[in-house]
Parts: sequence; C-alpha cells; structure tokens
Amino acid sequence: MRRRLILAGILLVATGCGMPSHEPAPPFLQADIAFPASPGDQSGAPALDPAALMIASNRAARARAMDFVFRPRSDLPEWHYTLPLDWSADPFGDLNWQFQLHAWRMLNPLAGEYARQHDQAYFDRAVDIARDWKAWHVDRSAPLSWQDMATGLRASMLAYLIREARAGRAGLGNDAWGDLLQLARAHGEILTRPGFIPDDNHGIFAAHGLMALCQTLAELPDCVQGEALAVRRMDELFAGQFLEDGVHAEHSPDYHWFAMTVFERVASTGWYANTRFDAGLARARAAAPFLLHADGRQPGLGDSERTLRESDHARLPATPDTCLDEDGDNCILLRHFDQAGYVIARSVRGAHEPHSLFFTCGWHSTIHKHPDELSFEWWAFDGLILADSGKYGYTPDDSRAFVLSRAAHNTVSFGGREPHQPDGGAPFPGACTSEPRQEDGAIILSGAYDPPGPAARHAREIYYRPGESLVVRDRVEHRGGFSQWFHFAPGIDVSQTAGAGELRADLGASRPSLDIHTDPACSTRLHHGSRQPMQGWMSTGYGEMTARYTLEVVCPAGVAGAEARFEVAR
Repeated sequence: MRRRLILAGILLVATGCGMPSHEPAPPFLQADIAFPASPGDQSGAPALDPAALMIASNRAARARAMDFVFRPRSDLPEWHYTLPLDWSADPFGDLNWQFQLHAWRMLNPLAGEYARQHDQAYFDRAVDIARDWKAWHVDRSAPLSWQDMATGLRASMLAYLIREARAGRAGLGNDAWGDLLQLARAHGEILTRPGFIPDDNHGIFAAHGLMALCQTLAELPDCVQGEALAVRRMDELFAGQFLEDGVHAEHSPDYHWFAMTVFERVASTGWYANTRFDAGLARARAAAPFLLHADGRQPGLGDSERTLRESDHARLPATPDTCLDEDGDNCILLRHFDQAGYVIARSVRGAHEPHSLFFTCGWHSTIHKHPDELSFEWWAFDGLILADSGKYGYTPDDSRAFVLSRAAHNTVSFGGREPHQPDGGAPFPGACTSEPRQEDGAIILSGAYDPPGPAARHAREIYYRPGESLVVRDRVEHRGGFSQWFHFAPGIDVSQTAGAGELRADLGASRPSLDIHTDPACSTRLHHGSRQPMQGWMSTGYGEMTARYTLEVVCPAGVAGAEARFEVAR
C-alpha cells in the first residue's frame, strides 16, 4: 500500500472539534500594513461563491443573522453576545463550540444574506465582528485562536469580504480596510509556516483559506509562494485522504461524504487545475452507494452519525452480482474495499426484503479511529439488528470514553486494552479484511489482525445467509481470556431462555425473533444502560446516548475460539 499522508496521533484534531493551538500569534495585528490595494481598485471583479469557500448557513440561521445569537450546534443552547466580544468565552465547556467561535461561524449567515440581498448592513456586521476579533487578539489569544482549521476558515471569510470591497460592491472605510489587511497579513503568515497545514481533513480548510486569500489579495508577501504551497498541499491532502479503492481513509463513512463534498467545492473554484481531483472524486462517488445500509443510512462506524443519503442510495445497482444458491433466488451485491478494509454484503436496490451486512477491519491512523477491528453491523427486517456504538461526540466525558472502547463494538476485547497506537512506533497496519468467499449457500466475510500490546491475534469469519442466519466464528491467540460483544439496536428486547448460552432477541412488532446460541465453553452476561461500568448504550444523535441490550460472551483463559449463532425464528 502506498505511503499514507495522514497524520497519526491526533484523534481530536481531525474531528473538527478543535484542539488547543500553541502557535504564537503573528505580529501583524498591531502593525500598519500598506499594500498597493484599496477598496474599489478591482471594480467588477467576479464575486466569490460562499459555498466554494466553505461559508455555509441554513435559512433559519440567515433569518436571525443580525440577532447577536450564536448557536453553531442544535444540541447546545443559544449564546447571546454583544460587541466587544469575549473571545475566550467557553460557556459550555465544549472544545467544538470554542472552535466554532474562532472559525467565525456567526459570520456565515451574515455573508449568506449579504450574498442574497446585497444589503450593506450584513456586510458591515460581518466586518465589525472580524475587527472585534482582531482588536481582542492584539495582545492576547485563546487556546483555539490559531487552530489550523479555524484559521483556514477565517482566511476564506477574509477573502470573501476583501473581494467584495475591492470589487466596489460593498463600502468599507479606511480604518476597517486597514484592519482587514492586518488580518489578511497575519493569516497569510501563519498559514505558510512550515508544517502548519496538517495532513488530516483540517488541512483542506487551511490550504483552501490560503489559496482564497492569495486569489483575492495577491499583494500579500506570503502569496509569492503561498499559491503554489496551497496547490501542492491540496494535491497531497487529496491523495492522503482517499485510498486507491476510492474510500476515504479516516475509518468513518460519515467522513467519506464530508471530504468528498469539501473537495467537490474546492474543485469548483478552478484554482487547482493541476491536481488529481477529477479521477479520485469519480472513484469516491462510485464507492459512496456501497457505504450505506439497506435503508440508505450510513453505518455508525467510527465517528459516524447515521445520516440518510437518499440520492446516493438511489444509485445502487438493481442487478445482483453474486448468488448464494444454484437456483439464483438468493442474490446479493458484494463489495470489498480492500484498501479501506470494508466488506459489504447487501440486497440490490428495490429488493423485496432489503438487508445489509457491513464488516470492517482497517487501521490507517488514529484519525476518527475507534478500536473496532473485525466489527460489523447488521440491518434486516426493516431495521438495525446488531449496531455499532456510533459517534456520540467529541466532548471528553464518560460517553466518549465508552464509544472509544473495544467493548462498545461488535468485536472481541482482551482485558479492555484499547489499541490506539501500534507498538514501538510501527506503521499502521492498514486494511485487515480478506476477500469474501462463498460456501454452502453462505457468504463468508473474514479478516484477522494483531492487536498491539502483549502477544494476541484475532481472526474472525462471519457466515451470512440473508433471511436465515448469521454465524460469528472467532479464533484468538491470547494468554488470558476474551469477551465477544454483540450490541443490539435500541428497541430490541433480549432475554435468556431455559438453556445455558441460549437467548432470544425479539426484534419488535412485525419482525421475526432471533434464536441466539453462544459457545458452551463461555458464559454470558446481558447489559442494558449500565453506568458502572458504562455498557449497553448507543449514540442516537450528537451528544445523545440511548440504552440498549448488549450481550457479552465471556470466554476464560485457555479457550482459543468461540462461535455465536443468530438464527431467524419465523
């Protein structure tokens, strides 16, 4: 596998939640800046597209753009502010909220309404907030003031405002113009510092902000080399973000769409003609429909929410490519993304009884990575059956710690060790799935990996007969015991039946039940909404956790393998 450019070891940075930055502030926020540039000196210059600059807002936010209300996420209350603003504010103890503040997200609806109405009042308010940020930062900074992604997004906003002033479409006084130039100079200097543009998805915004500034204010000293730097880094970022099989490399289907959308907007500017975007984006679009469950929603793997992607789901083939019996009655779509480490077995578009099985084993970095090697999700009979823990969010609390544990995924755990880093600085192992195969009317998804730490190995085979059964066979090499984990979707009732290791899962009204048979060499435990320790939970929205049943199959030391069978009881 080709060399990955994704930066290892920065889980939180890649999330968009923001990590504190230790970059020293540029000196240009308090110095007079003189460029051969002035408002109106590029009369008639074409407007920049806010969407192409990642300046996005919805109708509701635009309707309240002038209300001094900041609410970047729906799960948090409104924050009412006045100018001058306290840019060190952290009213909710939330890193992501602080990031959104320093990314000037409250300017997005202002710019959006200005672009729609060409009303100077919206432009003036946006400039006032930008100048307020500059005034506050002359002799101080907050932990996220110069965070990489926030800096890039501010640079894009500055480019938009400066372009409107230079084109003569918006009025701007001399003092305000001087402040915008100071801000532009400061952002150009920091964005061109060696190593500032990171190798994760934040780098896209940093490089694009630099390019936007240089396209708008080429007189900036840092733009002598800045434009070439932005093109080179964007090309490297694209090559590092998407693997050769077309799938995004950050372990989360959610970020496949995120990065694909961002790069499509970036490419729409025409500023990156000498990059590899076109062919790579075509592969990413082709892969997208297969990264969805049978209901058109993303699996909750890694840092993914279960977003509905109807337009991409509609592009699925209606013709199967694999049949599991001689009569050709049980036919499926089967895809193996061998670079990413995903295997998907699912029904075709428009199937009478839709179903999907999503299997994962890949480890390319720590970015959005959960310890979920050889985990899977199963959707059938009009809903999720076995489901991953999901994203939850990025606040470092007990719930976040839980979703980042092996015990939160449909895999095995060895004494609770969490493999976030290879041993001894070894390279990340990459994909660990095997080519799927057929046997006796079943499709077999498999893989194997070596967890870090004490000698251990886990190999798994899943025998899948759609509409009939799912059998999980694990083989382990480990001096101690291990646990198999099976997490059911909320609303499914699981209970122990008469025999040891025999359980029944009631999927709900109009859905069949499952008879569950676990390995006789192991014992079973059921968890539901436990807090000490946390177990039996699933993320059902950003910052939200819902109780659900979890089956733990506990295998003692000396047991080298275990089998769990899930049989449909019609």
